[in-house]
Amino acid sequence: MLAAAEALFSERGYVGTSLAVVAERAEVNPRTVYKLFGSKVALLSRLVDVAIVGDQEAVPVADRPWAAGAFNAATGRERVRAYAHSIRRVMDSAGPAFRIAAQAAAADPEATALWTMGQRLRLADSTALIAALDEAQLLRPDLPHQDAVATVWLISSPETFSQLSDGLNWTIDRYERWVYQTLAATLFDEVPPDS
Repeated sequence: MLAAAEALFSERGYVGTSLAVVAERAEVNPRTVYKLFGSKVALLSRLVDVAIVGDQEAVPVADRPWAAGAFNAATGRERVRAYAHSIRRVMDSAGPAFRIAAQAAAADPEATALWTMGQRLRLADSTALIAALDEAQLLRPDLPHQDAVATVWLISSPETFSQLSDGLNWTIDRYERWVYQTLAATLFDEVPPDS
């Protein structure tokens, strides 16, 4: 059903896709879709969640083995490299779902609330990464905490990924490298004072 929903949302757009059409494409009874999801925005939410982690397990990204290094690697650069790889993995698998969610947010108040919640969760993840780096005394001392959080939050946004991948035709490898280099330069390298 999720594969059918993703294909239809991509083909017809969020507004142009009904749960009945999703059921038809998935070759299931429409009642099954309504029973499992209840609403189109709930189906979209599940689609995004599964796309982010790549499976249906109820394990948050931060608790995934492939994301652990961002919080426990020995050096700041190793943590940022792990973070960049995690973000690459999320964007590679969930990029299409994020595009659908952004489109839905522009047309549906419930989807807007879902998008806003996703932004808040990403801000919490960005804050947690900076807090872990700060606690380990790995951040450069002249960088304000709020600026560090804002940088991580902006760089890891679906909008930034979309601008770079769609607008500039960046490959996923180039995107990951840019995330790592930009964060490492911002979080760890000393910046000379303004002259």
